Amino acid sequence: MSATAIARRWLPLRARQARLAVRVVLVAAALVALKAFVIDPLTGHFGGPFEDFNAYLGAARSTAAGGSPYAQFNASTVVLSGFDYPPFAAVLVRPLAALSDHWAMVSWMLLTLTCAVAGGVVMARTALPRSWPAAELGALSVLVFAPATYNYWHGQINPLIFLLLAVAYWAYVRDRQVTAGVLLGLAAGTKVAPLIFLVLLLRRRWWRGSGAMVLAGGGTAGLAALLLGTGPSLTFLTQVFPDLSRATGWIYNQSLSGLVSRLADHSVLTVQPTSALVQVAGVAAAVLVVALAGWVTRAAPRTSEERGLEYGLGVIAMLLAGGIAWYPHFTHLLIPLFAVMGLVAARGWRTERPVVLAALGVTAVFAALAPMAVAGLSMQGLAAVSRTGAWWPFLQLCSLPCASALWLAVALAWRLRRGPRPDGGTRQVDTLAAQPSA
Repeated sequence: MSATAIARRWLPLRARQARLAVRVVLVAAALVALKAFVIDPLTGHFGGPFEDFNAYLGAARSTAAGGSPYAQFNASTVVLSGFDYPPFAAVLVRPLAALSDHWAMVSWMLLTLTCAVAGGVVMARTALPRSWPAAELGALSVLVFAPATYNYWHGQINPLIFLLLAVAYWAYVRDRQVTAGVLLGLAAGTKVAPLIFLVLLLRRRWWRGSGAMVLAGGGTAGLAALLLGTGPSLTFLTQVFPDLSRATGWIYNQSLSGLVSRLADHSVLTVQPTSALVQVAGVAAAVLVVALAGWVTRAAPRTSEERGLEYGLGVIAMLLAGGIAWYPHFTHLLIPLFAVMGLVAARGWRTERPVVLAALGVTAVFAALAPMAVAGLSMQGLAAVSRTGAWWPFLQLCSLPCASALWLAVALAWRLRRGPRPDGGTRQVDTLAAQPSA
């Protein structure tokens, strides 16, 4: 029997087994998530600190009482400084003020979990072939990827941003520029970082999409000013945003600015006076990574897989270019990782080894190494290390997540500039594509 005949006989069976395995793991993960993030909160046994949500709830109640969402903002700490989002985000969380502490927490948990799962499904179905169990893989990813689950334990708003970015990813790949622009504008109005996607839209010469993003983002600012007054907007621009742009080397900050700050041992455990050299170096690094994403983006026709890589590189640039990128923000890395998976499904892994290796490295760091480090670190332990000669090397080791994300960004940029091989490459056998999805 020929090799081709053997493949035709066995690959459908392997595809069914792979789908079954994915679904079994998904059911197990869903049961764990149901217990930890639905049943436990409903019954008052939730074990998460939920400290980020407390800032949202405080902002909601402050605005409901006619005050400022930034009333409890504290710029004297490296972390947990209070509500630090644009005023439009305060409008979004304001309905929480009408609920008790318990039901506000439960409602927020269900909302963020729903947003994450919906975003994961949209992202995976956009990136992967129809014959793959895309919906299952997308849902599974947001239930097991450590940065994503970190959001549920701490009550972060990132799942909502992730949903907007995931649907915008679908629109970007499908050449729906106005839809992409509106969604990215809404994301930028809720959290400043997605503004860098305007560079990609302009580079693609999506004039209508760029205009839609500007109008949607401006609309969020206008709506916030209408509902909350101009005071919160002025406070955000003059006090909160400058603090967000300040260089901080706290070990969980995995932006390029954080990496530069740790190189200088600047504002790691306590807030230090802003160093002009550190600040300029951090801004320069941010500009370079955004320029890299813009440089490889082009208006010329590209395959959907390559458009996915463009958008994925934009996501990484968004994370690395900000002044602050905490560990749970890297939930958004799922988008470039799935974009790479889609590329491999279309072209085979052997023709895409540099990108695959970078994606595997990022996955290992964020899904395994970083969670173990987070679990083993404490303020007492950090203070003890800070008094030894191992402090500076330790700080540089803490920049490994940022460095791995930068590695993936460079690999994606290299792949996009290289373009497809003249012969189209040699596609490997796609075991999951060997049989229609059940």
